[in-house]
Amino acid sequence: MRKAPKKSDDEFNVSGRRNMRNQPTKAEFKMWSMIKDKALGVKFLRSEKIQKSRNDIGYFADFVCYERGLIVEVDSPELETRANYTERNEYFEYCRFDVLRFKDKDVLSNPGAILEVLKEATKSPHQLD
Repeated sequence: MRKAPKKSDDEFNVSGRRNMRNQPTKAEFKMWSMIKDKALGVKFLRSEKIQKSRNDIGYFADFVCYERGLIVEVDSPELETRANYTERNEYFEYCRFDVLRFKDKDVLSNPGAILEVLKEATKSPHQLD
């Protein structure tokens, strides 16, 4: 069970989000260059906090398209464990988002293929149950 947020958590969220946006990895920078400014016909935000409720800590998503209910994550192998990816995916899915995960090496080595997957994922409007 996740803990309730504290005032210090809110202060981190503001500065942490700013740092994540201003210091992206090479793969995150590449991904952002491919999807920013409605390049795929929909708006993406980066380093967006996703929460179940105001009292929940939530997670930061690398890139979010609210219009399509889509979260795009760029995974760096040294930063997190596969178990944490599963936990984050379940959390985002509970918040009614579809999640696409790409390895950073794939984003850097084959951006064309990544872009095709994203184009397909952003084609149709998000359907809420």
